Amino acid sequence: MDGAELTVKKLWNRDFSLLIFGQTVSIFGNMILSFALPLYILDISGSAALFGLVLSLPYISLIIASPVGGILADRLRKQRIMFWLDVTTTVIIVLYIALSGLFTVIVPIIIVKLMALNAIQGMYMPAVQSSVPVLVSADKLVPANAVVGMVNTLSSMAGMAIAGILYASFGLFPILAVSGICFAITAVMDLLIRIPYKKQESSGNLVQIIKSDMSQSAKFMVKEKPIIAKIAVIAFFLQVTLMAMIIVGIPVLIVQNLNMGMKLVGVSQSIMMAGGILGSIITGMLGARLTIKKMPFLIILGSVAIMPIGLIFLFETPVFWAFTVITAASALSACVLQMATIQFFAFIQGETPIEFTGKVMSLILILPFLASALGHLIYGVLFEQFEAAPWIVVFVTVFMSCMIAVYSGKHFRQASFSAP
Repeated sequence: MDGAELTVKKLWNRDFSLLIFGQTVSIFGNMILSFALPLYILDISGSAALFGLVLSLPYISLIIASPVGGILADRLRKQRIMFWLDVTTTVIIVLYIALSGLFTVIVPIIIVKLMALNAIQGMYMPAVQSSVPVLVSADKLVPANAVVGMVNTLSSMAGMAIAGILYASFGLFPILAVSGICFAITAVMDLLIRIPYKKQESSGNLVQIIKSDMSQSAKFMVKEKPIIAKIAVIAFFLQVTLMAMIIVGIPVLIVQNLNMGMKLVGVSQSIMMAGGILGSIITGMLGARLTIKKMPFLIILGSVAIMPIGLIFLFETPVFWAFTVITAASALSACVLQMATIQFFAFIQGETPIEFTGKVMSLILILPFLASALGHLIYGVLFEQFEAAPWIVVFVTVFMSCMIAVYSGKHFRQASFSAP
């Protein structure tokens, strides 16, 4: 496959199918662990600020590792990268299980574990994202990304639901065991994928290679395709506000403000993820009719969708109906935001040369990661400070994200998708 060009025209070819199956299992294993560990901290501490801290700190390692993953994805065989990262994750989980009885200080150990897993994810994701445009033809990028988004969301939804049930019923150990098995299975699947590979010339030492690759990618984004950099910045501010509020706010509101248990957090998050799946399906059905120029409208719709969450806390609402509104509103917002995200990634893949895809995707992913770390920390503090009036946090978030959508309109109107 060295230097091979893509000749397969159908979407569900052998290697794309294997990639999707491996992603399904991997995301499921990662989600049950990533969902359970921070909630474990929220459960034992009762602190929204600590919950936000545990969610945000691991993004530091992910941000650092992502550019390295982008360089590796463009210079090495992608399937080998994915294989060794899945093996490493499996080993980390097994070691944690074996040594867990020796730990007496819980929070720092969980943060270190999440940072290690996120560093691996930071190197893993550019390899997956840069594999899509070489496994499907250019005219299939939007439906291919819709499939990737759908299986990721479905796996996340199943992972959250099962993690909530397992944690509430049996504690943390079964979650660790299931997660380790998932990554072991994914490692085997990685060995079966055939991804076209073209060796790139290297000159200088490792530091010079990293500096040169990152410089070329940044120059491409800023000077040759500035619309990519502009869209990435818009995504950053959207992640700091709307998405961070949903991720941190929904569990906190259900557990602390409604006094409901962790199982119902899992149910609510799973329904929200179902909204994401619906967004993937709609995007796949619309295909080329859903263009990058529609993103401002989608952002506004996703923002307005969470307004009812603020209203139920502004006006006293029975607990059951409050839970129903929170779940329905977050699901609708997730549906719309998923549509925007899929189009965003398809646009970048279509506009980026294959030899730059891994590095560009890693740089693109850094901003949302940084935004998530910042946003989770901010909203953890905000929901603790405004525990008696969470509607203030919700309404301010809606206003800010709508302003981001209005500002982004002129940039998205300049965008055009070059794939046929």
